[in-house]
Amino acid sequence: MGLLQDIVYRAAKRWIAGKDMEAALTKAKEANAKGLGTVLNYLGEDVKDPRVAESHFQQYLRLQRAIHSAGIDGCVSVKLTQFGLGVLEESAVFEKASRLAAEAQGMKRMVWIDMEGSGVTTRTLQIYSSLLKTHKNVGVALQAYLRRSEADLHSLMDIGAKVRLVKGAYKEPSDVAFRSREQVTENFIKLLRILFERGEGFAVGTHDSRPIEEAQRLHESNPGKNFEFEMLRGIRDDLKLKLAKAGNRVVDYMPYGEEWYAYSIRRIQEHPSNIWLLLRSL
Repeated sequence: MGLLQDIVYRAAKRWIAGKDMEAALTKAKEANAKGLGTVLNYLGEDVKDPRVAESHFQQYLRLQRAIHSAGIDGCVSVKLTQFGLGVLEESAVFEKASRLAAEAQGMKRMVWIDMEGSGVTTRTLQIYSSLLKTHKNVGVALQAYLRRSEADLHSLMDIGAKVRLVKGAYKEPSDVAFRSREQVTENFIKLLRILFERGEGFAVGTHDSRPIEEAQRLHESNPGKNFEFEMLRGIRDDLKLKLAKAGNRVVDYMPYGEEWYAYSIRRIQEHPSNIWLLLRSL
């Protein structure tokens, strides 16, 4: 490991669950002990080699089985480009995702489909919609900063989808995505209200106080609504515990794997406070 990577890793240990599955499972158990659920993600995306796509698929099968055998309150979340979306035929990607979902269904666990850059949004939603026809235990992330997401959310609600609403972290042009923080927050809250009106079993994936407070307000008006808060590992941990102690289901999203570096650089760029964390590690 080079000096720069060594420095980044010191900071990155806050928000990644380790470089291998065993470390991630240990962190998941620690989160469970604090009253938090977990979602585990094996890092990687935009796979170009079919052999690597198969390797990622096998890793997710092993991870899912390990979560189940360890009795962990958790499930997996996968990016479809890890299974070869963009390289393989979509039918081959669907087959991998379907096998993963079928095993999870037998274990009475969820599988989440992460959302990626806007170039694969339509294909991701198409594959998800096909999965949902036979696997009701599958959910999909939707990014509030995309201008198309309101229409996508209504379409997803029409088919009974489970949605994880997130802000979005990929660089997109202004005609595709809202650019200002205020615009993204306003759209997030608009989509959140749709979820509380039409959704069930959804996830509110944000660390921002205003959307969280709005979710709590909406839940007070509709206390029977089934939803959870999801937050990234290592970010606003005090708030997670506070929400959990108040009776909310709170889930820690835990990425792990050898491809931690690119993910960590994105986290550092996305949140200015993480730059101070990196500097302190020096």
